[in-house]
Amino acid sequence: MVTTANSLELRLDRLGEQAAGLGLDAVLITSDESIAYLTGFRPIQLERFFGVVVAPERSAVIVPALDRGQVDEAPQRLTRISYGAESDGLAELADALGGARTVGVEEDHLIYARARVLAEKGFELIPAGSGVMALRIAKDEGEIELIRAAVELVEEGLRHAFEWLTPGVVEQALNARVEGWLREQGATAAHPLILFGENAANPHADPGPRELRAGDVVCADLSACLDGYWGDLTRCATVGAPSEWASAAWRVVLDAQRAAIAAAQPGVPGRDVDAAQRRIVEAASELGACLHGAGHAVGLSIHEPPFLVPRWDEPLVEGAVLTIEPGIYHAGTGGVRLEDDVVVRAGGPEILSTLPLELVELGS
Repeated sequence: MVTTANSLELRLDRLGEQAAGLGLDAVLITSDESIAYLTGFRPIQLERFFGVVVAPERSAVIVPALDRGQVDEAPQRLTRISYGAESDGLAELADALGGARTVGVEEDHLIYARARVLAEKGFELIPAGSGVMALRIAKDEGEIELIRAAVELVEEGLRHAFEWLTPGVVEQALNARVEGWLREQGATAAHPLILFGENAANPHADPGPRELRAGDVVCADLSACLDGYWGDLTRCATVGAPSEWASAAWRVVLDAQRAAIAAAQPGVPGRDVDAAQRRIVEAASELGACLHGAGHAVGLSIHEPPFLVPRWDEPLVEGAVLTIEPGIYHAGTGGVRLEDDVVVRAGGPEILSTLPLELVELGS
């Protein structure tokens, strides 16, 4: 993961200030993404405990001994604490927390069994996940450039995918080929979801043995993680000339995406961005259903807050990077979705992706 030492130090400062403002003695960070945000090291959790403790007197990173060398580049203020296979790491964690009593935790991540052990040791665990996430939502310019690079890789992956979309190709095989290509280019994780015809009416269908046929609509959703940050785009195509349904659905989704992007301004609640696309898609109900919100944020996670859905009333902040991805889905026919990655800016949204939004016409 590419992050400057100064950025990591600033993040630790901000988290420490936030904890002090909440009256917490310490904050315990346990999710992969938040650990990476503070240390530059993304752990492989499995059954082993990893954590970062941020406290006024002593901050530390706790890792299994086999990963001790992986945290060499973490900020020097973090005491390195490692433990061997004879320990589960919780005694070392308790020692790192020291005299702290109120400890903020990422409540959506900390395993219950570990939380119970800490409670039994006398620590009062306070939900602090939303505060940690609030720091991660506003990306700095270095993070935005990393996302931009991931987007560029995904764009190239989509170009290759459309080149490989020929009648007779199998969904499973095409998705595997695209994932392999993305990983060959350096992606540490990749999630292609390229669906043919009626399968695309289910946005999260599993690619299967279906072959591509003339007349199909293809919904190609690609995401990849490069240097710790994700890019996520969706484009659509037809095999041969588009049907009347495909053309009409694409126009509706394009209008909905433009409206949602325009609404993505600092201070605007996430639900208002969703409402901007929803009123356009739902007005075309004869073409299909509106099955999801306008999108979500991307960064160290492929899906992270804010979420652009009707229940999300928190205002957008400058520097958030959002996917804007309205779609329309007709059972038995297919689905059309258009997705771009957009930075919330004071001067207006910045679209990181450059790939045209056209409905690509493939040879039949």
